[in-house]
Amino acid sequence: MTGGPLTESLVLDFTRHFNRIEEVGNDYSVMESGVYYRDFEKETLKKDLLLPTYPASREMCALGGMIANNAGGEKSLIYGQTKDYVEELKVVLSDGEEHSFSKINKQELDKKKEQPGLEGQIYKKVYDLLDKNFSLVKSSRPNVSKNSSGYNIWDVWDGENFNMAKIFVGAQGTLGLITEAKIRLVKKKSHSGMMVVFLKDIGILADLVSAVLPFRPSSFESFDDNTLRLSLKSFRGFLKALGAKNLFTLGWSFLPEFWLILTYGMPKLVLLVEFEEDSQDEVGRKLNELREKLKSFKVKTKIAATAQESRKYWVIRRESFNLLRHKVRGKQTAPFIDDFIVRPENLPEFLPQLYKILDNHKLFYTIFGHIGDGNFHIVPLMALADEENRKKIPIISEEIYDLVLRYKGSITAEHNDGLIRGAYLRKMYGPEIYKIFEEIKKIFDPLGIFNPGKKVEANMEYALAHMKRE
Repeated sequence: MTGGPLTESLVLDFTRHFNRIEEVGNDYSVMESGVYYRDFEKETLKKDLLLPTYPASREMCALGGMIANNAGGEKSLIYGQTKDYVEELKVVLSDGEEHSFSKINKQELDKKKEQPGLEGQIYKKVYDLLDKNFSLVKSSRPNVSKNSSGYNIWDVWDGENFNMAKIFVGAQGTLGLITEAKIRLVKKKSHSGMMVVFLKDIGILADLVSAVLPFRPSSFESFDDNTLRLSLKSFRGFLKALGAKNLFTLGWSFLPEFWLILTYGMPKLVLLVEFEEDSQDEVGRKLNELREKLKSFKVKTKIAATAQESRKYWVIRRESFNLLRHKVRGKQTAPFIDDFIVRPENLPEFLPQLYKILDNHKLFYTIFGHIGDGNFHIVPLMALADEENRKKIPIISEEIYDLVLRYKGSITAEHNDGLIRGAYLRKMYGPEIYKIFEEIKKIFDPLGIFNPGKKVEANMEYALAHMKRE
């Protein structure tokens, strides 16, 4: 979405030849970076195991892309991001050789630093850089639950252990080529259920989020009225996305939603609160307790007590971006402010200011995302062939990111920097951390051959010049 792999240089596609799942153990897997997540999940589910950080693009993304982006998704509220599951990586560095990286202790680190060749040099230089700036690095970590911006310098050196694998997670291929990964897996919960909340008054959103979070849902997602309208307009295509064999039966299942819109009006936001537990009784207990808690908010709710019942809502949420891309004529999706995050407790003050900026620029946009951790995906629809519209992009970006940073958030939680956001790294982190990012890039890639034009090499003029216009 951010133009992460786009370049005027070479683009490497690992899905054709680096696509082997080498092992699925009791709580881990080893696979090559070109394995599609959809194929990977089929194998892990045979052992009731899951990599819970899959994004909405789970049907098309590869594991290497998830690692390079530090992906997160609908389960990240309790499971975190991809960086939390990477245990070991094999990476081709600028010497053309494949190197293996994982967590090591201080004694092992000292030996690594004495190694001849590029790997030894990298260990020594990265350690010296991070140790010299230890306090600065630790204090600069964004105060949010997810972050994919910049280089992941916070999880490499903790004073006792050193894990070079972590720096490649979220680096978008700018430091080396990931060929193989060992990742930790979690046991899949056997039962799930969802509460759907239809919200007309955005003013109560922040308080409602605060009421839901203590129940510890596995997912807390949202999509807006524009997304719902598009789903209903393209109803047959939507049913096809569900893989429906019996369109009549599935269409019938949507009658409650049609009736709700007729009697209650179009909700401004639809919130999806999902619980996953080891028993259906526990799922039911949490859903009933939450329903009682939300009565004071006077919102419409619906319980989808099983995974099958909640599936239609998940398809709307996961297909939000595709609906925009394919069902709106004359305008293009422009995901340039599509992934910022602020802490949920800041939403009461943050959201009114956000809507004011968007409305001031008279944008048509959709909002969906991970409401439970304050991570919003805002996708404007713009006629990008019009130069005046393209000129708005850096202006709106500046205003939105100034607001996000006032609340100590991050400009990107899980979609990463790419072409469109790399230019804001200095704004987000300040000159000292930005200088460390520059040094990291220079240590790993002195000739600038890995995914040029991203991270510390990014600039907005270049991004705008290469933006699609139709």
